[in-house]
Amino acid sequence: MKWGVQVVRGNTHNVGSTSVILQFASGRYLFNCGEGTQRLSFENKTRISKLTAIFLTRVDWDNMGGLPGMLLTLAETGSQNLVVCGGHNLTHAMAAMRHFILRSDMGVGVKELRDGDAAAAFSDENIRVTPVHIYPTGYTVSAHEQGADESDAAAIRRMLLERAFGVHKAPEPTDRKKREPPQPQQKKGYYGQECKEAAIEQVLQKFEQQDEDRTKKRSLSPGHSPKRSSDVFLPLATPTPCALCYIVEGPEVPGKFDSQAARDLGLKPGPQFAQLVRGQTITTADGQTIRPEQCVGPARPSSLVIIIDCPSPAYIDSLTTAHQFVPFLEGTKTAGPQKDQLMMIVHSLGPGVAQDARYKKWAAQFPAHVRHMVSAPEYVPDNNPFQRHLRIHAAMHAISPHTYILPQATDKAELPLHTFLDSKNLVAPKSMMMYDIEPEPKLDESMVT
Repeated sequence: MKWGVQVVRGNTHNVGSTSVILQFASGRYLFNCGEGTQRLSFENKTRISKLTAIFLTRVDWDNMGGLPGMLLTLAETGSQNLVVCGGHNLTHAMAAMRHFILRSDMGVGVKELRDGDAAAAFSDENIRVTPVHIYPTGYTVSAHEQGADESDAAAIRRMLLERAFGVHKAPEPTDRKKREPPQPQQKKGYYGQECKEAAIEQVLQKFEQQDEDRTKKRSLSPGHSPKRSSDVFLPLATPTPCALCYIVEGPEVPGKFDSQAARDLGLKPGPQFAQLVRGQTITTADGQTIRPEQCVGPARPSSLVIIIDCPSPAYIDSLTTAHQFVPFLEGTKTAGPQKDQLMMIVHSLGPGVAQDARYKKWAAQFPAHVRHMVSAPEYVPDNNPFQRHLRIHAAMHAISPHTYILPQATDKAELPLHTFLDSKNLVAPKSMMMYDIEPEPKLDESMVT
């Protein structure tokens, strides 16, 4: 199965997040959706209509400023049952979009990843994603950031989310060889995983009573009962500095079919060949039983990609001590076979992180074959990714230079890549750059403008 990582845009002094898309024949998976992501995808003719899920490394404007526009565009293409995954307060942020977006037939699902939840963030026939939570030094994780939120406020947020985007319908489970399907998370408490409408209305009335003073200030009568989702006040949320990194596991690569071995066993090309490729045991007309391993080579383990978001040097200690990354590091006692499966790391780094000795020492511990995409302001030029707009603007500047002033931009980075790591597998992100993971690791810059 062919799949790879395509760059939407990198992290510069002007753009505070890195956006990449994992591309498969049957789906797309977007990591971060900063402001202008939809516009840039449209300009570069990226097939966002196939988006299956969006993953946010932080619930802030830098990482999700383009999400409302992206959702509107996807709704117009008929996209349904999209999943948005992110950290604490994601449901609150999505519900806050109800004043701007009302697409009740879209069925957007929100998966808020809490610290301490060992379950995978997302899993389907293409990928399995595991989150890693990191925090700035000195921050203490509060109880409300851990575990499922069954409060009345959470019920209100989920209700507003369903009113704005509809009810998400989970896809049918798919069979992944040698992997147990993820078990559904059973929430405890009165509301369960899906809040009953009657219970929701009771909680809603309670919040309406508490918000009566604010309602009066907005010229609403004291006994007013909201009919629109935008009339209901969102409960207050507590900000958190949590950042998420993601470990992405691709599909297992099936073994190669040996047609000559099948012929030697007396089989002819056709349905029997196809059954063996699918892993099915067949019985020939003369009663001979032929197993798949007699004609099909061993499967190759899944390839892995890591998406790292380290906003500032304050997060480095939490990141470098995260136990989820230890199996990938060389020279550690717990290093496992996963380090050989790791193909690529996307480093989305804030100012000062890439030059910090602690981070460089940690990054150097990954295996030598791993491709490092370094998306940091020091290594990514502050150029204009909107080339179509830039060409039009340049033409207008030639006509009236005082009216149409060219934006500040440069094609040269502050520092060369070799100052980050002494490795040949370093690359700075460029819009439309593609790195193939399967069937063979390969960097493709043919679509870079």
